[in-house]
This record gives sequence, structure tokens and C-alpha cells, in this order.
Amino acid sequence: MHIHIITDLEGISGVTDISQIDYDTDGYEYARIRLMADVNAAVRGAFNGGADTVTVTDGHGRGKNFIDGALDKRAVNINLIELYKQGIHKQVDAVMFVGTHAMPGTIGAFLDHVQSSVSWYNYYLNGIRCGELVQGGAFFGSYGAPVIFASGDEAACSEAKHFFGDIQVAAVKRAIGRNKAEAYDFDLCEKIIESNAAAAISLADKIKPYTVSKPVEIIVDFTRTDYCDRAAERPGVERVDARRVIKRIPEITDYLSVLL
Repeated sequence: MHIHIITDLEGISGVTDISQIDYDTDGYEYARIRLMADVNAAVRGAFNGGADTVTVTDGHGRGKNFIDGALDKRAVNINLIELYKQGIHKQVDAVMFVGTHAMPGTIGAFLDHVQSSVSWYNYYLNGIRCGELVQGGAFFGSYGAPVIFASGDEAACSEAKHFFGDIQVAAVKRAIGRNKAEAYDFDLCEKIIESNAAAAISLADKIKPYTVSKPVEIIVDFTRTDYCDRAAERPGVERVDARRVIKRIPEITDYLSVLL
């Protein structure tokens, strides 16, 4: 059983203020510590549940958020592009999200967004408004791997169950406005992540992969026309109006194909 874990930072336990997302703050360094705690709890859970192989992608920003040497030694850190180039994505049996956040426009969510909270306003995949959870789920779903677990704030966990079904989730905080959240007990969060990730392994052959029909249509609405100006210059991207672009592809092949 090969489990792939995609991480983000906004939904990590102890990340409760927007300032902790900035790379040059003391709060960010603390967020990295909590990131490793949550990720390692999920890795332990995956192995406890029967996984043979666990690969992990540092999915926030530049993908350089992990603390060197802090990842559970049994797991392999690999970015999604390299995962695809090496063909490892075809070996993945199921996917877990750790530290995820809700899509833009979600009420009661902490740091809701998709890709860029500054420039991307809405994202649609085949006409369905969604976010980064569905992007990752659709990529791995196109190769037959379902999403079986997600951790994050309460809103992100609800979104994960909405799109992927009766999966295991672990809520580690609740939003008290977009830019602040109330943390839950850290020890309890790690225990829930570990136990629910372990329980999720049994769902790998029960949860259906998230798949989209072909061809695939991707729509992005931007917050400003100048952001749309730049996006419209990319190959295969068609501008619809002042703030909207469309990209059409035959099928989802890699993670980048669901972006612009």
C-alpha cells in the first residue's frame, strides 16, 4: 500500500494567524515546527494502518517549508513534478492531505484561497467551483488513487468530505475570521491525525477516486484585470472577459495540467 501525503501550511495545528505564513517572521518558524508535528503524525498513522510506502510533498509556496532532518525517516519527501517525472504517481494507492485549507469564498474558513489569495478569485474544474483539495484529488484520481484523509480547519475538513465522500478527517482548529483561528489542543490534534490516518487506510478500496470527464475545462477568475492580462499570455489559455480565462485540455496528466 503506497500512500502519498500532500501538505500545506494554512491548515496546520498552531497556525492561527496570517502572519505565520510569511517566510521572514518568527511565527513562520513556529509554523514549520507544527507542520512537521502534523505531517509526522500522519506518516505514523499511515504506517500503523498498514501502508508499506509513504511519500510526502511539501505543497506550500516554494515547497521549502520542511525542517531538514525532521521528517519521519520512513517517509520520502518528493515534489509533485518529480513524482510525475519518475512515474511514481502511478504507484500511489491513496492520497492524504495534511494542513489543507478551504477554497476561496468559504465562510467560516481560515485563509481560504486557491493558489494566490491576492490574484486568484475563483477556480472552476469542469464547471464546479473548487480549490486545491480538488486539484490534487483530480490529479491522483485520474490515475485511480482516491483521497482518504484530510486535516485542516473545520471548514477544510467539511469541504474534503463534501467532494470526496465519507473519508477520515482531523479538524485541528476553527476560524474566528479569515485571518485568525482558534487552535485545538496540540497533543490531541496529533493523536487524532495519527489515529484517523491509520483508520483511513482501510478506505483505500472503498472510496471512489475523484475523476472528471474529458475533455477538461479549467476556468480562473482573477481579482484584477492586470492579473488576467498576464495569465492570458500563457500558451493554451483563452481570455473570456476582463477577469476570466479558460484553459481546455484533453485530460489531466500531471498536477500542473490543472493549473494555468
